[in-house]
Amino acid sequence: MSHFLEYLATLLHLIGMLLLAGGHIWFGLFAAVVERHRDREGERFLAGMVPLLANGFGVGVLLLFASGVLKLLLWGEPGLIFLPDLYGWILLSKLLLYIVIVGNGILIERRYLPSVVPERSGLRAAPAQLESAAAWLQVKVRARLNLLLILVVVALGQTLRFSRL
Repeated sequence: MSHFLEYLATLLHLIGMLLLAGGHIWFGLFAAVVERHRDREGERFLAGMVPLLANGFGVGVLLLFASGVLKLLLWGEPGLIFLPDLYGWILLSKLLLYIVIVGNGILIERRYLPSVVPERSGLRAAPAQLESAAAWLQVKVRARLNLLLILVVVALGQTLRFSRL
């Protein structure tokens, strides 16, 4: 049974990484292409997709957290108790970075998305307004910051594997 649970936790962890990190990479790539070509329709499409992407990122964070906790329980290593060890410090760093990532995502969703996605208020924004909107710039900057933090978390996850050697 423990082998099945460990396999399930690994599978959920991979799916969570695909949703969270992969989604941020694709969003950053598409945003850069749209900026480079100054494609107003592309910006409108991206702005309309941001709420769906935010839900996908949230599911990814939940999957990563749940699968990480499941692995921690299966391996029987409460990392915070072993803070003098490198494993505990890396685990604590990952958890704190996840909190920053989720907080930044909540800020994007609560503060900037209502300005970027005017369909929620029943209005249709002109593409020129969307391009120059400070809220759209903040969404892109904060999403890129989240991508950077996610890549740091992934790197810390890889160091967790080798911290017990």
